[in-house]
Amino acid sequence: MSKISPEVFFSKLHAAPHAARGFFESISTHFKRKNDICVHHTGTNNGDLRLAIRGEILEQKRIRNFATMYWQSRNRMVFARTFLTPDELSVFGFDNGTVPRSASEPLNSDIQLTEAQWRYGVADFIKALETAKMILATSIIRNHRVT
Repeated sequence: MSKISPEVFFSKLHAAPHAARGFFESISTHFKRKNDICVHHTGTNNGDLRLAIRGEILEQKRIRNFATMYWQSRNRMVFARTFLTPDELSVFGFDNGTVPRSASEPLNSDIQLTEAQWRYGVADFIKALETAKMILATSIIRNHRVT
């Protein structure tokens, strides 16, 4: 998994619709303003956006991702994987979440956001991502106190 710069990530979206680029920009801008979040990009899937809780916040040495997402140009959807379960995603109106196929996947849901969802639902998706962050942080803190 190679890291890429935000500029490289967004340049890979050059053929995507403006609203799809805006979806990623809105999420990136929202979370970059928070000092407990690390917004980073990798070359996986021709470039993805990852949201993680900074390790020092969790008293750990490494960051912990609570969401990853990338543009699927072939079917014009945003694929996202989050720490929320599919049932928790549905609370925010995203009823098409599924459980990841791999049992070793640390994130709890996969979702392919349709055009209507990425075009008009970014605010609701950001609320879902904020909740994923809080659930992950709470889970880690609880487990840390037990050990």
